[in-house]
Amino acid sequence: MLPSSGQEVYDMIMREIEPDLVTDQIELMGEKYKDETPEQKKARGERYQKAFAEYDVRYAQYLTEQQTMVHSFKRNLIASVERNSSDDDQAKIDSLESAFSTTA
Repeated sequence: MLPSSGQEVYDMIMREIEPDLVTDQIELMGEKYKDETPEQKKARGERYQKAFAEYDVRYAQYLTEQQTMVHSFKRNLIASVERNSSDDDQAKIDSLESAFSTTA
């Protein structure tokens, strides 16, 4: 099932990269990191910068995958419509041929 919102897409991707940055965790950071040292805070900030850079890469991949799936679906749908249309047209031709041969 596809995510229904931008937040769901963001959380789906970021959860694999840096769970601290998933939207429901952001409010908890203050308490979680209240006792960290300035060095730890700096290291965490650097980790988050890397996480956002990785997010950008994975989000671009996600968009490409979604676009590919949509195009594939469209191609398959068009092919199906063409097949069904051809079958219907052939059935009409067969019916007409049958009608002409019985009246002749």
